[in-house]
Amino acid sequence: MVFRHIVWDWNGTLLDDANVCAKAIDDMFKKRNLGEVTLGDYREKIVFPVINLYQVSGFDLEKEDYQVICDEYIENYLKHSAKITLQKDSAFVLEEFRKKGLIQHIVSASSSDILKEQVSYYGVEPYFDHILGQADNRADSKVNLAWQLIGLTGCRPEEMLFIGDTVHDHEVANEVGFHCALVSNGHCSEERLAATGAPVFASLSELYEHMKCKIGE
Repeated sequence: MVFRHIVWDWNGTLLDDANVCAKAIDDMFKKRNLGEVTLGDYREKIVFPVINLYQVSGFDLEKEDYQVICDEYIENYLKHSAKITLQKDSAFVLEEFRKKGLIQHIVSASSSDILKEQVSYYGVEPYFDHILGQADNRADSKVNLAWQLIGLTGCRPEEMLFIGDTVHDHEVANEVGFHCALVSNGHCSEERLAATGAPVFASLSELYEHMKCKIGE
């Protein structure tokens, strides 16, 4: 199969923000006396919808409003966001895919307003035909966005390669029929990603070298 579209996850895949996400969660855990969350802990715990993470970690969702929790997370994330950069090879791989005539898109669990602001801030907006984020900040499943993208492009799912960094990215790809490749330098540990059965790469550059014979042209 020769891929004609690349569907990107954003957070952790193109954007190197796992440390900041872990710190935002750590702040929330400490506030509730639930212990500490290191980056390693976070990469073993993160799931989507994120409400499941809070439930199993001891948050009392009968006493706390879930939307307030989500707002607190975003406040913490933005507080630490000055430390965020693109993954070191994001720009290179985006440009190489563009040169090969691939059509690129983003499907993200991030809220649409923050997503589009970040994509613009880091100067990569011109690479994407569609940038799809959630209508809120609750980090729910993004399967609905993947279906929406298929409708917008009119493309067959099997011509689309979904590149992500979480188990949920693989779940989304399976649900809608995308091919999937994962990178292990984002939000999930290599062991968790490998258990999905999808190909896993240490970086976007490594993924590109493996996939370039199957894309475009």
